[in-house]
Amino acid sequence: MPPPRGLDIVTRIQLSVAMPIKQTPLVAQYLKVKDQVPDAILLFRLGDFYEMFFEDAEIGARELDIQLTSRSKDGVPLCGVPYHSVQPYIARLLKAGHKVAICEQTAAAESGVRGLMPRQIVRVITPGTANEELVLAAGERSFLLSLTPGAEGFALAAIEVSTGEFVVTTVRDGLNLQEEVKRLAPKEVLLPGNLANPPAWIASGDWAVSTYEPDPRAAAALKVRFGDVALPDIHQAEAAGAALLYVEGTFGGDLGHLSAPRPYRVSEFLLVDETSRRHLELVVSSDGAKQGSLLGLLDETATPMGARALSQWIVYPLIDPAAINQRLDAVEEFFEGDLGGAIPESLKLIGDLERLAGRVGCFRASPRDCQRIARALKAVSNIKSALDSTPSVAIGQIAARASSLPQVAASIEAAIGDGPPADAHDGNVIRAGFDPRVDELRFLASDARGFIARLEARERERSKIPSLKVRYNSVFGYYLEVTKTHLERVPADYERKQTLVSAERFTTPELKDLERKILSAESGLRELELQLFTKLLRDLAAYIGTIQETARAIGELDALRSLAGVARRRGYVRPILNIGARIEIRDGRHPVLEAGLKAGEFVANDLIVDPDERQLLLITGPNMAGKSTYLRQVALIVVMAQMGSFVPASEAQIGIVDRIFTRIGARDELRRGESTFMVEMRETARLLKGLTKRSLLLLDEVGRGTSTFDGLAIAWAIAEYLHDSGRAKVLFATHFHELVDLARERSRVKNLSMAVREWAGEVIFLRRVVEGAAGRSYGIQVARLAGLPDSIVARSREILANLEQGELDEAGMPRLARERKRRETAANQMNLFSTEQDRCLGELRSIDIDRLTPVEALNVLARLSALIRK
Repeated sequence: MPPPRGLDIVTRIQLSVAMPIKQTPLVAQYLKVKDQVPDAILLFRLGDFYEMFFEDAEIGARELDIQLTSRSKDGVPLCGVPYHSVQPYIARLLKAGHKVAICEQTAAAESGVRGLMPRQIVRVITPGTANEELVLAAGERSFLLSLTPGAEGFALAAIEVSTGEFVVTTVRDGLNLQEEVKRLAPKEVLLPGNLANPPAWIASGDWAVSTYEPDPRAAAALKVRFGDVALPDIHQAEAAGAALLYVEGTFGGDLGHLSAPRPYRVSEFLLVDETSRRHLELVVSSDGAKQGSLLGLLDETATPMGARALSQWIVYPLIDPAAINQRLDAVEEFFEGDLGGAIPESLKLIGDLERLAGRVGCFRASPRDCQRIARALKAVSNIKSALDSTPSVAIGQIAARASSLPQVAASIEAAIGDGPPADAHDGNVIRAGFDPRVDELRFLASDARGFIARLEARERERSKIPSLKVRYNSVFGYYLEVTKTHLERVPADYERKQTLVSAERFTTPELKDLERKILSAESGLRELELQLFTKLLRDLAAYIGTIQETARAIGELDALRSLAGVARRRGYVRPILNIGARIEIRDGRHPVLEAGLKAGEFVANDLIVDPDERQLLLITGPNMAGKSTYLRQVALIVVMAQMGSFVPASEAQIGIVDRIFTRIGARDELRRGESTFMVEMRETARLLKGLTKRSLLLLDEVGRGTSTFDGLAIAWAIAEYLHDSGRAKVLFATHFHELVDLARERSRVKNLSMAVREWAGEVIFLRRVVEGAAGRSYGIQVARLAGLPDSIVARSREILANLEQGELDEAGMPRLARERKRRETAANQMNLFSTEQDRCLGELRSIDIDRLTPVEALNVLARLSALIRK
């Protein structure tokens, strides 16, 4: 158990390592810095390494799988990583949920500082404020989310530090709060330190949790950075201000790329709750991978911005038919047009322009980043040229938001040389010819020996002293050495520097100036190049907003083109969106499953669901017949339609859906002490809340986790409730065949079933949805197909026959046991009266069938029959 955070840092460390701390100057400096970030792993710069001490070292050694050692002088635990390759280690610490503080030397080694180098924290990196390339997933957003309670619910403010995106909203209740937080999927959640009862689910989420103290400077910080920002309520401003102050405090530098907070309403988007996203495998498959999900199928983007945009569209499908149709117009234009040509090749050259702009905005861009920006802007110019002739209003509007900024690309190419380093401090950044001072210093640094040789030759010629030499040592620097036999020829401007036995050493004003230039050339060159590069970044910062908007527009075009390419290759059609509530799909297919089959193998199915006539569709049929697939494909088609994608069908008319809830599959929560049935009931209870006429509800096998009668009773009652209490559209798949009788009592309940055929004792699944109820479940046939022993299959048929005739006999005895007892009793009775049977069996054994005529056979049969009747 770690020491309490309330203790001072020295006491905490002493308790954690069970040892007194020897206060050497270095340890004292470390403890002073560590006290500023007690909850972070402190990377303390010592020469070419970042060192971790005490409990940080123990955590670092464990998380990074590196050797834990100790200082030989005082036994302090330590471990370290090279400063030039620290990024992968930071990424691993962040992914493990830790904060990381970077402590740098604030004076250069050659600055002449004596004793201990001064150091200070230059950056605190948290899971939600990282913009390092190795930490971020290219196709995912990385939000820091701040929560503030208010009178009408919770205000949420989310900042994506790497791209500058900043959004705020308000949710009215705890359930919607949980769904919206999970939909945003933040890397870190900020809670007010004075929050009395934080929701329990926050502590168990896939994000780091931090706290903040309400600060009256929050509103002022928003105004200073963004001017007057119009937010709907004060609590949104508090949440946004808290997030901004937290980011400013951890970055410790410029954040010129942050956009002003943009309000949005949750009701603007189709809500697919977190459970349904998992059931439908929208962005990840059941095994947690992108492959096998809807996103994995649709994502053929060439840029990270496009991948992020497509992912967001899937998680946030639209509600407004006009906005959906505008997006569909753009997809159709790409669908009908040329998907090849210059656009895909240009997209490949753009890279992650949005995050590159973000690094410029916080002055963390490298020379290579700047080169990537220049290359990307040139590619943007090619894309705009290719789209100039498009008749699509939607594509034209998006393309108009993109700017190629030729002057910016030209300034970068003029300043940055070919093959620049990853770090501007390493030098060799500025292109030759860009600045004469750089050229001179670089020439001096690279050709000092040539300068000296030329000076020596020139002085020999001027003085007529053939043995004159230019030499250098660390004490006297550069000097001209003349033997004593030639002292009378020494020019008058030579200044004596040192006398030797056989020679004199001199210097000149020119040699002094050359010495100063040579000795300071390398350090001066790095410093000058860094100054020029910093000026370039500041010049680029003036265009950050334009570059970011360009990146987002290119991302949208990339995502639209990806949707069109998949639609063309897979044979999708444009859906018709309307303000009604009816959904009608012809020849619908499951997009992901179909992609894994050969062409034509997937069996397409129709759907008509209408809250006024066909509100609740009861779907019966055997396992493996495709009920769950049918449910999922309906939901996926709706999601695809409302995100602005073409859909896998021959025709689709979609009345706008506001919510999609699903209860598909079985799982348990053993860590919370909940069985599969408890999880099923919790999910079912949750999704029954807030349903409207526009909602789509998919239920699969509700009630199966308990006894037959309990499960049937629950399923029946839920179906009645859904019919009687509202008009939400419901697809209800079940093995409880008794539910089909609901269609007799409830007018909007319709029966569908999965068609099967029996042939030569085999069951053939046709995968076809037809009107009407299924006659049987074919469970025993499926069990036989699965490989159960024949004896079990035979006994199962026998038990099923008894069950279908009645659960109990007239004596109240279970028929499952009664049938076996009857057979055993009958066998015993046969043994008591076996004389005639033995005679019949003996005569049958004696008959030679090959020699028996038809008349004789009839006579034998009549005789044996008469014998048996006795």
